[in-house]
Amino acid sequence: MADRQVRLRHDVRIVSVAAGHTSEEFRYSGITIHCIDDGAVVEQTWIPLGTAPTYADDEALLTAWHTALNWSRSPADTPPT
Repeated sequence: MADRQVRLRHDVRIVSVAAGHTSEEFRYSGITIHCIDDGAVVEQTWIPLGTAPTYADDEALLTAWHTALNWSRSPADTPPT
């Protein structure tokens, strides 16, 4: 049986944007959801969070987390319908 895991991790992404002859860096805070199968990351979803997370931010994170948790369940764990 495969060992599937879901991990949430706070991340900061850095984006460099050209500005004339220089570049500017912007930092974005967010949560990365890692789907791991037998020790290997098979999928990543990054959910950006603002400095003051909103209800919409919370809903986006919960939706992505729910999807990942459903993925982590093996078919044997699924109750009959």
